[in-house]
Amino acid sequence: MVTSFNTGSTVIYDLETSQSLVMLSSQIDSDLQSNNHINRVVSHPTLPVTITAHEDRHIKFFDNKTGKMIHSMVAHLDAVTSLAVDPNGIYLMSGSHDCSIRLWNLDSKTCVQEITAHRKKLDESIYDVAFHPSKAYIASAGADALAKVFV
Repeated sequence: MVTSFNTGSTVIYDLETSQSLVMLSSQIDSDLQSNNHINRVVSHPTLPVTITAHEDRHIKFFDNKTGKMIHSMVAHLDAVTSLAVDPNGIYLMSGSHDCSIRLWNLDSKTCVQEITAHRKKLDESIYDVAFHPSKAYIASAGADALAKVFV
């Protein structure tokens, strides 16, 4: 199980022993600034990789075996609020308070599509994104009280 804390740290736990296995860390974890807040954590379905979405616009990738950050990127113009990995593990989808959904190729870490999906309400926009488990659909939910499905 992977869990994150409001301190900005992320820990992988063994569910059978309830012991922490690995603490995921980046060089800036010691700063513990409020913009280091983690909004979402997802695990890759087939690779030993954990991905985190941050208030400071970053998406970070961690090696589950070593706990080290293997990639970090500024992914949006505002806080990254949500993440989803497609069932095949090829694409990452991110949602943000900048009103956009972005689809990323996980091999190259490049944005392959951007959709402006929701309107801002009280400085918030997209709350969650999801892939359908077997069909070519994606979905999002936003602060504008809308849930949208894209084909």
